[in-house]
Amino acid sequence: MKKQISPRALVFKLISPAIVIGILIFYRDLFFGESLLKNVKTEVPLENVRPLVFFVLLGLTVVCAADSLRAYFASLEGREKLTAFRSPLAGIFTVVIIFLNAILSFYEIELINNYYILKMKLPYVILGWMITFVFYLFFTFAFNSLKVGMCTGNILFLAWGIVNYYVQRFRGIPFQWIDFGSMGTAMSVSGNYDYTPSWQIIAAIVVTVAVCGFYLHARTDRLFAGKSMKIASRGIAVGLFIAFHIVIFRTDFLANTGIWLRDWQPWYTYRLFGMESGFFAFAKASYPKMPEGYSSQEVARIIRESKEENAGKSADPDAVIPDNIIVIMNESFSDLRTYPNFKTSEELMPGIDSLEENTQKGTLLVSVKGGTTANTEYEFLTGNSCVLSPATVVYNSFIKQDQFSLARTLEAQGYKVVAMHPYGPHGWNRDTVYPRMGFDTFLNIENSFEGADKVRGLVSDKGDYEEIIKQVEAKEEGQKLFLFNITMQNHSSYKNEKFENTVDVTDFHGANEGQAEQYCTLLKMSDEAIMELLDYFRDKDEKTLILFFGDHQPEIGDDFWEYCFGKSIDDLSFDEQQKEFETTWFIWANYDIPEAEDLTLSADYLSSYLLSLTGLESTPYNDYLLAQRSLIPAMNSFGYYDEEGRAHEWDTEETDPEAAEKLREYKCLIYNELTQGAARDDTFFGLDHS
Repeated sequence: MKKQISPRALVFKLISPAIVIGILIFYRDLFFGESLLKNVKTEVPLENVRPLVFFVLLGLTVVCAADSLRAYFASLEGREKLTAFRSPLAGIFTVVIIFLNAILSFYEIELINNYYILKMKLPYVILGWMITFVFYLFFTFAFNSLKVGMCTGNILFLAWGIVNYYVQRFRGIPFQWIDFGSMGTAMSVSGNYDYTPSWQIIAAIVVTVAVCGFYLHARTDRLFAGKSMKIASRGIAVGLFIAFHIVIFRTDFLANTGIWLRDWQPWYTYRLFGMESGFFAFAKASYPKMPEGYSSQEVARIIRESKEENAGKSADPDAVIPDNIIVIMNESFSDLRTYPNFKTSEELMPGIDSLEENTQKGTLLVSVKGGTTANTEYEFLTGNSCVLSPATVVYNSFIKQDQFSLARTLEAQGYKVVAMHPYGPHGWNRDTVYPRMGFDTFLNIENSFEGADKVRGLVSDKGDYEEIIKQVEAKEEGQKLFLFNITMQNHSSYKNEKFENTVDVTDFHGANEGQAEQYCTLLKMSDEAIMELLDYFRDKDEKTLILFFGDHQPEIGDDFWEYCFGKSIDDLSFDEQQKEFETTWFIWANYDIPEAEDLTLSADYLSSYLLSLTGLESTPYNDYLLAQRSLIPAMNSFGYYDEEGRAHEWDTEETDPEAAEKLREYKCLIYNELTQGAARDDTFFGLDHS
């Protein structure tokens, strides 16, 4: 079919290059100014050629404009559009074009995200080419159009690369399969971040616009003519999709190529093996696998032996039963003094440091950093570690039925159970998950916190704790209360220019200095707020037990963590890496409880430990977990601490055989509780009040 380009369409096509040139000029400092990677302690050769890249992109844009003119004058001749597979030779040429474009897209997304791009091994580079190639073939055959398929692919890969860049930048871990289930949560806090692009993003946008322009101007469009061939084209697309799914998700193809997962540093896997390969490797690992040796008989054996060995051992007959149990999981709260080089101009938590009387405190090992609060929350409430599926947000993926939890255990003993979070109810699927956890009430920004004090647009810890006081004062006389509260004040990002930083980070002058100082200022505010809450309860008649802990460390930037460690993050040992998964906790009461400090726990043990101080009845599962502490004092998804405080990575030669067997049994229990529904042993995971 012969079709001419209208003058109006030509004007539109010429406007696009003009806009691109405007973008290049607007962001010229990214190419000629100081490198944003100046604090990365590794050689990044591409940073030295940024000015040259700028002029190449400028030239490419001019060529695009010229090609628009060429296409316009060619259309005046009324040239007929051609099918891509009109002959075997034309078909081969089309496939070659698609493959070359796949290579280009692979390098675009790696350029955006991977400053190790020139160090990637050739087999993984080729693997990345082929994954991209399959995607392009799928789109092209699905649309039976070279123009639509290739433009779709180019835009998709550009968007994928940019999304991964910002997720990595804001959260410290790259975009993963599990993030599709938390888009709502991500969008709800997206306004808090700085979206200034990198020069690589600008370069990728320019290249994508240019490539799409060339396809739009090409005479070749449809792959096949005729109805039957169009149907065949869609059939090829479906076949490609099915084959790709089988190879990636139903076989060990990726693992057999040598790709391995560094669960605690997903970005390392992405940079080593490529963003696409890393993404799909983690996607495959995001589904819970049945543990080795799992069976209903094995679970029954573990439960039987645990009940025989551990029944009642965790109970303290002299402990006082509190009227109020208040748990505060404080957003991004952590004690960075665990790092050798970290110092500030003033003490960040003098109040918490001063707590001694009727207080226990120490270090908490968690499974996440920089985000995914819900996994720490899940570990605490259920006692189930995320070791079964570290690449999964459990709230989004697995909570499809009622779960046993601390809330159910306390409700069975007469407590009113309330969850509280001063933000939207849908984040991390909480409005669905909390009822399945046993919470009767969920206080959130839509039904509470009216007029609450705010910091950086978020409800402050002070405002949050005032709502806690309201709930305690509003309850019926004699009613016992369990309140599980997640704060919001310290949520990233830490680039709010209207917020006054009052704390200096000593000797740190990197690109993320402002973020570090804002975070530290917020920590100091958190310390002041929690002390005000403790002062309120100190002289109250009702016996109140308060647990305070951080969900994870913040994500600030590589240069800050290299300052904290005093070395490149690429050179950290596993023991050092585990420090990035440590937060802090304390338990305080306004009545007599045993005092202790420097205790190391993990999030999956913490609720059981809390119960052991209350005089309340524990479940046999709580007893099991506290008994497990004698062998594995603290653990997360990636490893554990032994009795001497040394870190050991799971499934390596460092893993003690006895600890490995205990982990296997623990995984069997977690899998059973999480997935088996009515087949679970209610008398083990819950209280048997039948």
